[in-house]
Amino acid sequence: MFDDTDRRRFLQLAGTGTALSMAGCSALSNHDGDGGAGAGGDGEAEMTTVTLGVQPDEESLQELQSNISSRVESGELGRMEAQQEFRTQRAELTSAAVDRFRNRSEDLSVSVDETVDEFGVLLVTGEPAALLESLGFDGVNGLFPAAVFEEARAQADTGAPTSGPENGSEMA
Repeated sequence: MFDDTDRRRFLQLAGTGTALSMAGCSALSNHDGDGGAGAGGDGEAEMTTVTLGVQPDEESLQELQSNISSRVESGELGRMEAQQEFRTQRAELTSAAVDRFRNRSEDLSVSVDETVDEFGVLLVTGEPAALLESLGFDGVNGLFPAAVFEEARAQADTGAPTSGPENGSEMA
């Protein structure tokens, strides 16, 4: 119902990296050269940097859409105003999902290097096993090659960011 082209365009870009992310996940498991058997035993793990995607929970998005639809039907908002408000509030929900991931990732050996909050995209570094474990967090919708982060940042810089340009490079 609402214009969601910025997020759709990013998802299209990210979708092109889906096959690469699958290859990247298998590459993550083979970094120690022995298929994960850990023959070295020295405790050193190779760090990997990838793009991680998060999204607000479906219930929050449905509630937002329902609320705005009701306001449009009652005449409180026009269609253009509703689209703008939806984009703004969706960006806030996505930013909150980024913050939730930051808080939960403290228990893993995963660090958040940079974010593009309005797309729910994080550049993260960590041990391959910890990165794969982060896929089990609520709201995490995928691991992608690190290059996907740069595509998202470029799109956020050229598009009309809904939550301000400073949010794309905010550090924890």
